[in-house]
Parts: sequence; C-alpha cells; structure tokens
Amino acid sequence: MNAFSPSPSPRPQHPGAQAPRALDSSSAARPVMASPARPGREQSLCCDQCGQAPADPLQQILMSAVWLVPGPTGPTTARYCRACPPAGPITDLTCLRCGDGPLLVGDLAADPDDADDALPAAAQQWLTAAGWRLDGPVCPDCRPRL
Repeated sequence: MNAFSPSPSPRPQHPGAQAPRALDSSSAARPVMASPARPGREQSLCCDQCGQAPADPLQQILMSAVWLVPGPTGPTTARYCRACPPAGPITDLTCLRCGDGPLLVGDLAADPDDADDALPAAAQQWLTAAGWRLDGPVCPDCRPRL
C-alpha cells in the first residue's frame, strides 16, 4: 500500500538540511510512540532521507506518518516526504482503538503470501518492546484504556 502521490515540484529544503543521505546508523530516526531505543525524544517532521520540512498542510500530514524500517542494528523509525518513501512491501499496522500506527517496510512487513499474515519476528519484538499489544493490535497509547 502506498498512498503517496507523484513527486511534488522542488521545494526549499529545511535550513539545516544537507545533501540527501541514505538511512543508516548515522541517521537520527525518531521514535514512534514509545520507542524502546530512545523514549521521549522530541519529534520533528523533516524527511529523514532528504531533510525537507513540510511545505504545505498535505505534506505535513504525509510526513507525520512513522515508518518502521530495517536498520543496521535492528528496526528503527523514520519519516519521509512525498518524494522519498522507501520501496518494497509495506504493511500498515493500525491500532484498533485510535487508528494510528507505523508503516512497516521491507523485511519488517508481513508477507502477503503467508496465510496467517503474521509480522516477522524482528517487527514483533520491536513493537512489543515499544508497548504494542499485537493480538489486537492496540498501540501503547490506547493499551492502558482497555
């Protein structure tokens, strides 16, 4: 599932942005909800690929989506502008209560050919450590209300 439109016309980059960079161990990916790796870090909406800040309300909505992507030491989170979303299989994990949740990419996405549509073990471990209850699924923010 990829709800991104074609690339927009070039926009000014975020003032602190440098040349486009690949997502690797040196990139500062932000947590989704209660990240087990770095809880409580401040979130910004700059693209983790190109550094672009949202230029309009639609771009801000698109960049508020959190992506769970494979990283060199395990799953990590990232945000992308309309022009930079990762390719590959994508699973939209949605909380049954609030409708929020990350987009799981590549090796972290569920295999569409798998009959039970189970998430890979690395994604399950990360989400469980972040406070998700996967038998719902229910996010960490809604879990205490059950």
